[in-house]
Amino acid sequence: MASSFEHSGRRWRGCLAVATGTLALSVACAAPRSTLPAADQAALARERRIQQELAFQVQQERRQRLADLSWPLRRDGAALCGDRVAAGFGFAFDSSGRYEPGERAAVSSALGIGLLPTVTTVVRGGPADYADIQPGDVLTHVGRYRLNEGAAGVEQGLRWLAEFASSPPPFPAVTVRLERNGEPYVQELVPDLVCAYPVVLAESDAINAYADGSAAYITNGMLRFTESDEELQVVIAHELAHNLAGHLTDRQQNMAVGGLLGLAADILLSRATGVNSGGVLTAAGLAAGARAYSQDFEREADYVGMYLLARAGVETAEVARFWRRMAVEHAGGIENDHRSTHPSTPERFVRLDAAHAEIEAKQAAGEPLLPNRTDER
Repeated sequence: MASSFEHSGRRWRGCLAVATGTLALSVACAAPRSTLPAADQAALARERRIQQELAFQVQQERRQRLADLSWPLRRDGAALCGDRVAAGFGFAFDSSGRYEPGERAAVSSALGIGLLPTVTTVVRGGPADYADIQPGDVLTHVGRYRLNEGAAGVEQGLRWLAEFASSPPPFPAVTVRLERNGEPYVQELVPDLVCAYPVVLAESDAINAYADGSAAYITNGMLRFTESDEELQVVIAHELAHNLAGHLTDRQQNMAVGGLLGLAADILLSRATGVNSGGVLTAAGLAAGARAYSQDFEREADYVGMYLLARAGVETAEVARFWRRMAVEHAGGIENDHRSTHPSTPERFVRLDAAHAEIEAKQAAGEPLLPNRTDER
């Protein structure tokens, strides 16, 4: 039987192994005292596969939901997007070859995709939906071009679809060849004109959404937080509005101006006092530039987002109530704070109510549903 000294030595060695890289140990680490059952490796492998499949299935369901809800906003709001419009075919395809080898069996089982580009998403009410294309159909050709397997085939399909629809609208029909249950068939797709800002699922549990000037991103956490499709469309419309209003470009310009002013102040300080500030004033100028008009950008995104919703036939009367629920999650946003990048939640509620009244008046008068503007850009 091992001595108490030997037991103690084993515990210390385990503690040291766990604590590698720390500066010092002042007490011995405690170890579990239960005798644990062995984890069967075959059972672990089966469970890993089950969980991978569930993860792929749920993420695909969320992408489908985002695609369905964002499509009418992007299509019916195209008139608000200026020259940032594109041909939208209303479907997405993927290949198991784009995944890690250890994931391919699970993604093939969960989504029904193989190495050839396979349809994963068909937008409700989009061109592919009207052409009776279905998830699981294998895309073999775009026009006369045959697609390869793997990531290369997916990239080819996207590129050739874009090339066929590169002329100004009205877009010509694009012939695509597919296979369903091994049987080939041909369809013609006439794309819709949509805002050229895709809506992307972001892998985060934070209750958040954001735009980067090229796309709108909605987190898993925001999907779980929203209680209805209409609430989720409110969030999508707000982020799309940031993009079509050019807010990212404006923010970058403001940061550049603030940074230049801060740099000039750093240089003047150094020349006058001989003190090197280490770029503190430049950093402060960049931060001030980033905050400049940030609350106004949020107000404009709320306002323009309301018009995107109305143009897509979404009822705007209850949109403002979203900010009451958000206030429950982020009570700090209830009070006004000039240092914040966002207006208070009460202000957003009141302004959205006013925007709803404005939209109702235009609808009653038969006027175009276009946001009121002070300039044209």
